[in-house]
Amino acid sequence: MSRTRVFLVDDSAAIRDAVRPLFDSHPSFEVVGEAVHGREAVEKAPSLRPDLIILDLSMPVMNGIEAAPLLIQIIPNVWLILFTLHDSPDLQRLSREAGIPAVVPKTKASTHLIPQAEALIGRRSATA
Repeated sequence: MSRTRVFLVDDSAAIRDAVRPLFDSHPSFEVVGEAVHGREAVEKAPSLRPDLIILDLSMPVMNGIEAAPLLIQIIPNVWLILFTLHDSPDLQRLSREAGIPAVVPKTKASTHLIPQAEALIGRRSATA
C-alpha cells in the first residue's frame, strides 16, 4: 500500500518541526515537502503532487484561505486541512467555501491532526 504524501505549509519553522515527526512516525504518511507561505505552496505543489496539505491560516505573502482554491485547481484530488491557532464559526464557513473540509487547532495537533488526516484519506478510499 502506498503512503499518503503530505505537504506542510506554515511560516513557523518550529510548527513544521513539531508536525513533521507526527507524520514521519506514522506508517501511512510520508512528508514530501514544506513551504513557508501559500505562494510557495502553489509553486511547489505541481512537482510534489501531495495527497494531503496541512495549511496554516495566517502566513505572509498568501494565507491558507487564499491558497486553497489555487492548490485545488492545481491538484483537484488533494485533501486540505487548515491548521490554525484561530477557531470560530466564521472560520469554519470560510474554510468550507475555500474548499478546505477540515480545520484542526494547533493546540490539538498531537491528538487531532493524524486522526483528521486518516479520516479524510479514508473518505477518498471509501469513494474510490
